[in-house]
Amino acid sequence: MIKHAIVTALLVSSMCGVAFAADDEMRQTVSINSPNPKVEEVEGALFPKEIVALKDECAQMEKIGLRCQSVIPKSSLDTIQITFARGSAMLTEEGKGFLRSVGAALQRKAGVWKSLAIEGHTDATGSEATNRRLSKNRAESVKSFLEAEFGLSNLETAGLSSDKLRDTDNPTGAMNRRVEFVPNW
Repeated sequence: MIKHAIVTALLVSSMCGVAFAADDEMRQTVSINSPNPKVEEVEGALFPKEIVALKDECAQMEKIGLRCQSVIPKSSLDTIQITFARGSAMLTEEGKGFLRSVGAALQRKAGVWKSLAIEGHTDATGSEATNRRLSKNRAESVKSFLEAEFGLSNLETAGLSSDKLRDTDNPTGAMNRRVEFVPNW
């Protein structure tokens, strides 16, 4: 009977690994384009219930000595509401307002995430070198704000320039100038 339960558990865990496997490029991204989202909206975007449930399921399996073979998919919050003046990395008041919801959500879920990647993006205007530097500086501005206002740590930044345009039909459009948050579980 015990042998049957172990075999069944191993079979289920290996099936979960196949069913939920995802790489960084296949992450679940939610966009919030409301200038003043509720903290709960931000929580739901960063920490979708199905991913949190999978994480909890893996933790339970590991508690009983089984190795969870599921890969926890990435989730991310993508927004154009963290605004900057063209060519600037200085946050606007509107951007700070949005970040207050992000900071509160991250504080409320402090036990869920290990680190947070803040990815800065630009449109296709300007040189690659300029856009790379500008997108990194914008991500750093967001990081500095969250650290100062909410005491958050384990924040990483990346400047992705115009590598991952959101609106490929309009490469110079404002929708491409955005920040994306990617929690690492």
